[in-house]
Parts: sequence; structure tokens; C-alpha cells
Amino acid sequence: MAWQRENIGDLPRQSVFPFRVDGVFYCRDFRRPFSAKVQECKYFEFCFRLRSDAARCVDLIDGRAMNAPFPNIVFKYPGMKLALASDLPRDTLAFMVSPRMAGQLKSWGLIPAEKFRPFRLDEPLRQLIARFCRILGCMTLPGMVDQLDWTALAMLREVLFQRSSAAHASDPAARIREAALYLQHHCDQALSCDDVAARFGFSHAAFFREWKKQFELSPQNYILTFRLRAAAHRLVQTDLPISAIAGEVHFSNLTAFHRKFREAFGVSPNAFRKDPNRWETEFSGPDDPLGRPS
Repeated sequence: MAWQRENIGDLPRQSVFPFRVDGVFYCRDFRRPFSAKVQECKYFEFCFRLRSDAARCVDLIDGRAMNAPFPNIVFKYPGMKLALASDLPRDTLAFMVSPRMAGQLKSWGLIPAEKFRPFRLDEPLRQLIARFCRILGCMTLPGMVDQLDWTALAMLREVLFQRSSAAHASDPAARIREAALYLQHHCDQALSCDDVAARFGFSHAAFFREWKKQFELSPQNYILTFRLRAAAHRLVQTDLPISAIAGEVHFSNLTAFHRKFREAFGVSPNAFRKDPNRWETEFSGPDDPLGRPS
């Protein structure tokens, strides 16, 4: 049996990445003595139940049985009440973030409506979990806790963006909203609208038609907006050269980056960086207006 629980909120980070893990938990073939004791959550916890000898998970969430297959993820919120309903061995990986991140998690679309969700343990997710477990063994090395923050968010993204039920698949508005979240969270990667459309079950024409019903910005301008926001964050939180930041958010032309940045924020990238209050002024609200459907 493997077991590990760590409080890592105070470990020094090398970057100011906004998704910061405060605690981690991992167990393999762990059998907890069954007591049906109700526990109240104090953090936001994302709990991946990877495997169990039980046929289904019937733990109680706020007094109601889950009745979900393995693997599944439980989205635990402060104040939620949970109780285990089985003492059979299971493999679990979880990470916790502070309640202070409620507004940020909401604006990123990381607080789904449901309290739990089955998921597919596909190859991308397997690789992320393996990476997460490797990092657990060397968190005190420089930069490792930063990598853990990034990997935890990547795992959560992967689960949230998996295609779910047939009912969901038949709802184009829901799929467009998930596509928008996908674009937002992956804005610092190379993106093709046709690839994203196919990922969420749309043809090229249907994707743009349904998108227009939900958002004022085109998909391309939506991506551009979040790339500029990512660049703004890097400007105030890192010492990277402006040319390097432009490249990281997929601007191959530095002149175009300066022009688009000034159009978005009213100042040059260099002036934005020199004003320590600029980030708070631009992005102080709890919700994300750029991600809100029109």
C-alpha cells in the first residue's frame, strides 16, 4: 500500500501561477476502516477515485449516494458533507486549493454544476497522473511544486473537457460553452478552430453558427483576447523579455503584438509592465466578462 499526504501551500514557487495547490493526497490499495462518519470539507478539493475493488462508488455526498462507476472525480466544496460507504481498497489522488480561489475557479469554469462525474482514464490523463505522482516524490527540488500546480490544472482540464453523456452531446449550446472554456484554457497553445470544432462534435459550419448564437466575439478574436490577457499576466508576474512573452502566446510578429496589446489595454506592453497596479485595475472582478455568453 502506498500513502502520501502533503501540505504544500507554503512551499516557495518560482512563478506566480494563479492556480496554486495547497495540499495533495495519494493512496494506492488503501482500505479505510468503514465508519460512515460524516466529514465537512474545508477546501476546494478535486478527488480522483482512480480504481476500487467495489463495483460502484456509493459514498454519500450531502446525504445522497453517488452510485457512480470507477474511475470518477468528486468536486468537493467548502461546507460539503461526505461519508464513505465502503471499506474496499481503492486508489485515490486528490489536490486541494484555498477557498479564497472561489471567484477565480468560477471564472475559469472549474466549478461544474454536478458534484461528481465519471471519466475515461485515457492515455493523456494517464500520462498526467503518472507525471503528478513522479513530482510527489521530489517536491522539495527547485521548480517541482510549480510543475505540480500546472499538472494538477492540466488533469482537471482533461477531465472537464472529456465528452460526457448522450444528453450532453445533443445540446449544442452546452458543447459550445465547453469549447469556449477549452479555447480559454488552451489560449497559450497552437489552436485550430476546425480541430476544436471536431473535438466537440461540430462541423466547421455548425461550429461557427452555434458560436455566433452564444458569443459576440468570433472564435479567433476570443482566442486573441485571452492570449493578450495571458501576455499581460506574464508582463507583471515575470521578468521575461517582451519578445519571449509574445512568442509564448503565439505572436510571431512583435510589431503585431505591440499593436494588438495597445488596442486591448490602451498602453504599450512596456508601460503595462511598469505600472504595478495595472493588473489589478484591469482584472479585479470576480467574474470573467470575456467568457460570458452574449
